[in-house]
Amino acid sequence: MQFSFRLLMALVVLVVAFVSTSNGQSFQTLQKKANQDKDGLARLDINLFMKHVVSETKDYSVVVQLTALSPKYKCGPCKSIDASLRAVSRGWKSQTNKNGRDIVFASLDVEDGEELFHQMKIDNIPRLMIFPASKGPHAFDNPSPREMSLSQRTTSASGMARKLSELFDIEIKAQVPVDYAKYLMNAASAAAALYALYLVYKHIDIRTLGRNVWAIASILFVLLMTSGFMWNRINSPPYMGQARSGDVILFAPVNNQQYGVETQIVAVSYAVCAMCVVALVRHVPKIQNTDQRNFVTFMFVVALIMTFSYLNSVFRMKMPAYPFRMLLP
Repeated sequence: MQFSFRLLMALVVLVVAFVSTSNGQSFQTLQKKANQDKDGLARLDINLFMKHVVSETKDYSVVVQLTALSPKYKCGPCKSIDASLRAVSRGWKSQTNKNGRDIVFASLDVEDGEELFHQMKIDNIPRLMIFPASKGPHAFDNPSPREMSLSQRTTSASGMARKLSELFDIEIKAQVPVDYAKYLMNAASAAAALYALYLVYKHIDIRTLGRNVWAIASILFVLLMTSGFMWNRINSPPYMGQARSGDVILFAPVNNQQYGVETQIVAVSYAVCAMCVVALVRHVPKIQNTDQRNFVTFMFVVALIMTFSYLNSVFRMKMPAYPFRMLLP
């Protein structure tokens, strides 16, 4: 969760340019801005950000989102992070036991700090930055700015509150409005599942199911496990990545990370390979017409080779030292 070197150096330069002294700046200035918002989220401009947030001698901490909420930017993740941060800010605002800690939750929109975004060369948003207290009883040992990684686990309000609680060593609770539609959908899904189980119990004898049904179920389970599903459940990665240009990234470029959609693509590729092998072994030999059998064999072999070559190319992309390769680079 350390701040990138480029952003840190850019902030140092900007502090020199914008701030003549930081000793006279106070927590009340930001708190007043936060009190003007119903969720307690202070709206910053470039001057407030530089004078009251980027300060080496402050006795309060600031959590700031760099965002672009205007509809013209069409930034869906910005709205999602803003909603989560507002829920955390509401919880902190209504929290009575703060153990003497002064924490401000704030937002800097690109329209309020365009010059800062340009000078810091920030073209990948939203970003969540933490500026810890550098003096006082709750000062951090390392008060340098840091950035909280936004994964699937930390983009939710509860996940964000949990991560910030670990950072500040105090319980921070998110105040999330009750989502009645979600509970209604879950109840309907549970009722439908129970009714389906009832129908299975009344009309289907599981003991009489053929071995093909159990074979398909086994293959599906194997595909689920070998595709990286359990890793996703444990680490909660984002569903897909996004390049600075805004393009969608389907595969994480390193071998120790993956996206949710990556698991689905690999699972489908494995399924195609398995289907081709089963067809070639079980069904193709039963075709009586020689020409048809040869044609179908050729098509399944081509599909198997191309799909397996694609998987090899994916492995080589994630791990350049991967030694095997077929048709695709």
